[in-house]
Amino acid sequence: MTSCGNDTERQSLTDQPAVTLPLSDTCQAGRPTNDDDEAADQVPELPGDVDELTPPLPPDGGWGWAVVAASFTANLILDGVCYTFGVLMPELLRHFQAGKGKTALVGSMLPGCYLLVGKPCYSCIDLQLRIVFSYRGI
Repeated sequence: MTSCGNDTERQSLTDQPAVTLPLSDTCQAGRPTNDDDEAADQVPELPGDVDELTPPLPPDGGWGWAVVAASFTANLILDGVCYTFGVLMPELLRHFQAGKGKTALVGSMLPGCYLLVGKPCYSCIDLQLRIVFSYRGI
Protein backbone atom coordinates (compact mmCIF):
# COMPACT_ATOMS: atom_id res chain seq x y z
CA MET A 1 0.00 0.00 0.00
CA THR A 2 1.41 3.35 -0.91
CA SER A 3 1.70 6.20 1.51
CA CYS A 4 1.64 9.83 0.43
CA GLY A 5 2.13 12.89 2.51
CA ASN A 6 -0.92 14.70 1.13
CA ASP A 7 -4.00 12.82 2.34
CA THR A 8 -6.34 15.78 1.96
CA GLU A 9 -5.68 15.83 -1.78
CA ARG A 10 -6.46 12.12 -1.96
CA GLN A 11 -9.72 12.55 -0.06
CA SER A 12 -10.85 15.33 -2.35
CA LEU A 13 -10.14 13.11 -5.36
CA THR A 14 -12.16 10.23 -3.95
CA ASP A 15 -15.14 12.49 -3.31
CA GLN A 16 -15.55 12.83 -7.09
CA PRO A 17 -16.49 9.42 -8.49
CA ALA A 18 -16.23 10.50 -12.15
CA VAL A 19 -12.57 11.62 -11.88
CA THR A 20 -9.98 8.90 -11.32
CA LEU A 21 -6.30 9.65 -11.45
CA PRO A 22 -3.44 7.16 -11.39
CA LEU A 23 -1.85 6.73 -7.99
CA SER A 24 1.48 8.12 -9.20
CA ASP A 25 -0.23 11.45 -10.07
CA THR A 26 -1.52 11.93 -6.52
CA CYS A 27 1.87 11.46 -4.78
CA GLN A 28 4.77 13.82 -4.86
CA ALA A 29 7.45 12.98 -7.42
CA GLY A 30 10.81 11.78 -6.17
CA ARG A 31 9.61 10.47 -2.81
CA PRO A 32 9.61 6.74 -2.07
CA THR A 33 6.00 5.63 -1.85
CA ASN A 34 6.31 2.18 -0.32
CA ASP A 35 9.01 0.53 1.75
CA ASP A 36 7.05 -2.76 1.92
CA ASP A 37 8.00 -3.67 -1.67
CA GLU A 38 11.68 -3.84 -0.77
CA ALA A 39 10.97 -6.04 2.26
CA ALA A 40 8.80 -8.36 0.17
CA ASP A 41 11.62 -8.97 -2.32
CA GLN A 42 13.97 -10.26 0.39
CA VAL A 43 13.90 -14.00 1.15
CA PRO A 44 14.34 -14.95 4.81
CA GLU A 45 17.32 -17.19 5.50
CA LEU A 46 17.07 -20.53 7.28
CA PRO A 47 18.82 -21.07 10.59
CA GLY A 48 22.28 -22.61 10.24
CA ASP A 49 21.49 -25.77 12.24
CA VAL A 50 18.78 -27.01 9.84
CA ASP A 51 20.21 -29.71 7.57
CA GLU A 52 17.04 -30.73 5.78
CA LEU A 53 13.47 -29.51 5.78
CA THR A 54 10.87 -31.79 7.32
CA PRO A 55 7.14 -31.51 6.61
CA PRO A 56 4.97 -30.37 9.51
CA LEU A 57 3.10 -32.98 11.52
CA PRO A 58 -0.62 -33.29 10.81
CA PRO A 59 -2.80 -31.74 13.52
CA ASP A 60 -4.67 -35.01 14.17
CA GLY A 61 -1.51 -37.07 14.59
CA GLY A 62 -1.92 -38.80 11.24
CA TRP A 63 -5.20 -40.59 11.99
CA GLY A 64 -7.17 -38.67 9.35
CA TRP A 65 -6.46 -41.16 6.57
CA ALA A 66 -7.27 -44.08 8.87
CA VAL A 67 -10.69 -42.55 9.52
CA VAL A 68 -11.22 -42.01 5.78
CA ALA A 69 -10.27 -45.63 5.04
CA ALA A 70 -12.53 -46.99 7.80
CA SER A 71 -15.55 -44.95 6.69
CA PHE A 72 -14.95 -45.94 3.05
CA THR A 73 -14.85 -49.63 4.02
CA ALA A 74 -17.99 -49.36 6.16
CA ASN A 75 -19.92 -47.58 3.38
CA LEU A 76 -18.62 -50.04 0.79
CA ILE A 77 -19.91 -53.02 2.77
CA LEU A 78 -23.23 -51.51 3.86
CA ASP A 79 -24.11 -49.99 0.50
CA GLY A 80 -22.88 -53.14 -1.25
CA VAL A 81 -25.27 -55.28 0.76
CA CYS A 82 -28.06 -52.75 0.31
CA TYR A 83 -27.74 -52.43 -3.48
CA THR A 84 -27.03 -56.11 -4.21
CA PHE A 85 -29.85 -57.57 -2.13
CA GLY A 86 -31.72 -58.55 -5.29
CA VAL A 87 -28.80 -60.77 -6.27
CA LEU A 88 -28.72 -62.35 -2.80
CA MET A 89 -32.50 -62.82 -2.50
CA PRO A 90 -32.89 -66.15 -4.36
CA GLU A 91 -30.24 -67.76 -2.15
CA LEU A 92 -31.87 -66.33 0.99
CA LEU A 93 -35.27 -67.66 -0.14
CA ARG A 94 -33.81 -71.12 -0.63
CA HIS A 95 -31.86 -71.10 2.66
CA PHE A 96 -34.56 -69.76 5.01
CA GLN A 97 -37.58 -71.39 3.26
CA ALA A 98 -39.49 -68.10 3.62
CA GLY A 99 -41.81 -66.21 1.31
CA LYS A 100 -40.73 -63.43 -1.02
CA GLY A 101 -42.55 -60.75 1.02
CA LYS A 102 -40.83 -61.56 4.30
CA THR A 103 -37.42 -61.88 2.65
CA ALA A 104 -37.83 -58.59 0.76
CA LEU A 105 -38.86 -56.89 4.02
CA VAL A 106 -35.50 -57.78 5.53
CA GLY A 107 -33.71 -56.32 2.51
CA SER A 108 -35.70 -53.09 2.61
CA MET A 109 -35.12 -52.48 6.31
CA LEU A 110 -31.48 -51.40 5.79
CA PRO A 111 -32.24 -48.45 3.48
CA GLY A 112 -35.28 -47.68 5.61
CA CYS A 113 -33.11 -47.42 8.72
CA TYR A 114 -30.72 -45.16 6.79
CA LEU A 115 -33.58 -42.80 6.01
CA LEU A 116 -35.18 -42.93 9.47
CA VAL A 117 -31.97 -42.38 11.44
CA GLY A 118 -30.39 -39.81 9.09
CA LYS A 119 -32.15 -36.66 10.32
CA PRO A 120 -31.74 -37.26 14.09
CA CYS A 121 -28.06 -38.12 13.63
CA TYR A 122 -27.52 -35.03 11.49
CA SER A 123 -29.20 -32.84 14.11
CA CYS A 124 -26.90 -34.13 16.87
CA ILE A 125 -23.79 -33.70 14.75
CA ASP A 126 -24.89 -30.27 13.56
CA LEU A 127 -25.43 -29.10 17.13
CA GLN A 128 -21.96 -30.29 18.17
CA LEU A 129 -20.33 -28.64 15.14
CA ARG A 130 -22.03 -25.35 15.94
CA ILE A 131 -20.76 -25.49 19.51
CA VAL A 132 -17.19 -26.47 18.60
CA PHE A 133 -16.67 -24.45 15.41
CA SER A 134 -19.44 -21.83 15.87
CA TYR A 135 -20.66 -21.72 12.27
CA ARG A 136 -24.06 -20.54 11.07
CA GLY A 137 -26.85 -23.03 10.54
CA ILE A 138 -28.67 -23.30 7.25
